Amino acid sequence: MAMRRKREKKRKKARFSRKMRTKSVTFGGKKLRVEESRISELEEIVGKLFPESKGKITDINLDAFMGQIGFDLFYDKIPVLFPGLTVDDVKNAYPSEIEALLEAFLDVNFSGVKKLIGPLMNLLQIGIAQPGTPLAGSPQK
Repeated sequence: MAMRRKREKKRKKARFSRKMRTKSVTFGGKKLRVEESRISELEEIVGKLFPESKGKITDINLDAFMGQIGFDLFYDKIPVLFPGLTVDDVKNAYPSEIEALLEAFLDVNFSGVKKLIGPLMNLLQIGIAQPGTPLAGSPQK
């Protein structure tokens, strides 16, 4: 009986002691380990990347961001996301390495969100298509 309780306790502990996600990528000749960030850290990163937002995703001005598109954007923003990297590291990286680095960041920090979006969209579509609710583009009776 005591052994059974110990096993149950271990299983319960294992379920709740999840480790953070990580991915390894090579960038500008450096091997980097991209680690999952805490929500407070992500909020701080958003505040540094988009100062006008003060860390609130909903207050990001995408028009102003799109006006900054260019190499300077990479030199300014990548070291904010990855403090171990310098402007010279970014200048010496291949575009495919920048893509892999940003993909790793998104996968590590937002893979759960990506998994939830599909089912949420399905629920929204089901809710919209309820009987008695006309679909967009359908003729009205």
